[in-house]
Amino acid sequence: MRSLLLEAIIKKVVAKRMKRRNKKRYLRKYYEDWSSIPSLPLKAFRGRLGAKCRKKIHRRKKELEIADWTTLPQGILETVAEKLTLIDCLSISKVCMSWNTVLGEQLPSWKRHGFPWLLVSGQQNKEIRTCISILENRVWELELSEAHGNYCWGSFHDWLIMVKNIDNFHLEVNLLNPFSRSQISLPSLWNFYHKMVLSGPPSENNFICMLLHSQCCELAFWVPGENSWHKLKLTGEPFEDAVFCNGSFYLLADGFNIWQIDVKSIYSSIGKGDDDFGTLSQIQTQIHEVKWPEIFQLQEGIILQRNHHDYKILRYLVESCGELLLVCRYFSTKQAAVLDTQKLEIYSLDFCQLSWKKVEDLGDQMIFLGKCCSSSFSAKELGVGNRNSIYFCNDPTVPWWNEWDSNHLKGILTRFGFNRTNVSNWGIFRLGNEEGERFRFHGDIDSWTYTWFTAPSWWCYRNIPPIGSS
Repeated sequence: MRSLLLEAIIKKVVAKRMKRRNKKRYLRKYYEDWSSIPSLPLKAFRGRLGAKCRKKIHRRKKELEIADWTTLPQGILETVAEKLTLIDCLSISKVCMSWNTVLGEQLPSWKRHGFPWLLVSGQQNKEIRTCISILENRVWELELSEAHGNYCWGSFHDWLIMVKNIDNFHLEVNLLNPFSRSQISLPSLWNFYHKMVLSGPPSENNFICMLLHSQCCELAFWVPGENSWHKLKLTGEPFEDAVFCNGSFYLLADGFNIWQIDVKSIYSSIGKGDDDFGTLSQIQTQIHEVKWPEIFQLQEGIILQRNHHDYKILRYLVESCGELLLVCRYFSTKQAAVLDTQKLEIYSLDFCQLSWKKVEDLGDQMIFLGKCCSSSFSAKELGVGNRNSIYFCNDPTVPWWNEWDSNHLKGILTRFGFNRTNVSNWGIFRLGNEEGERFRFHGDIDSWTYTWFTAPSWWCYRNIPPIGSS
């Protein structure tokens, strides 16, 4: 009985080896005569087989440790990278230089969008600018001699809007890509505007810049090739915010109404040779009278939440996956709570019903909120778990202020005796919570708001040294 059991085990082991290795000679050479096999205890025979397996596993591990990963075919690496998140791609880019190159140049377009960064304010007189990578929890220092003497006004993806204050009323503006070092100079302008909005990345050469006036319902436009700005005068109060979405500019007017301007009509009007600094006559505008959310009311020119007058509201327009979102940020109106954000709410514009519908869940999206720099990212593509969240900066409660106009406000909180030592310059709010979680940040409580922008993935791959490099 024992010999039959031993013979069955041996046959099973040999059959598996034959199938896996296709070595028929092995069976003929050593096992033609089953009777010649020495009579070994079953445990001893299993022990010998186990020892062989352990040796093979150990040998295979050594082979993997000394494997030359640079020889991995590029197609296989691309296939693997397509299934990974951006954070994971950033990790495997450190393996070797060849992987670093492939990940930086051969990935699909959606993998190149990059990572959300913050540009620290108050550095206009420095050639090295401090940036914070939120997802990496890392501080980067960018050498930007081109930006010396310039304030950062906002951003569009990986482009920064830089402003140089010539005097109290005159500004020089240029668009700067801190990663490719590309620059585009814009015509100078008067210091009467509080926001610039772009229709697309400046690298495409078919974008439009739009300015929002601080004191009246006026816009100004510029397209590549023009030598000056073209103005459009409208009726009503100044626009609070604007965003580009689905081929049109959308502007937030008094109340909750939305103005829509088709970019095609802007090109058409400028192309007809309207006088510089004159009023563009051919631009088509459309006003959407949108119903107010029921919880809001207007009191003394300030939009307040109904039955709750302790909040002042700052509003932002954000494009997210083709939707037009309105983010309402609630500031406390109490004197001792300067820049104290209480909560945030999101509404989506229903164009069919012309109403704002409250959004309870952003799904996969993360919103990064700021003055002239709001954007939306996919948490799944980035590879982080902070979906359904809003990242925000300490924007001023008055949207018309700019950094170069506000130097006199530095230190004002300390002079008035407000204790704001524990307040960070940026934080996170998760929908469903009544209060936002504050990041512990060591920034200056009197500093200007920081700017969100996107660090392209290819730049991050190239500037993180591979493992083992000096």
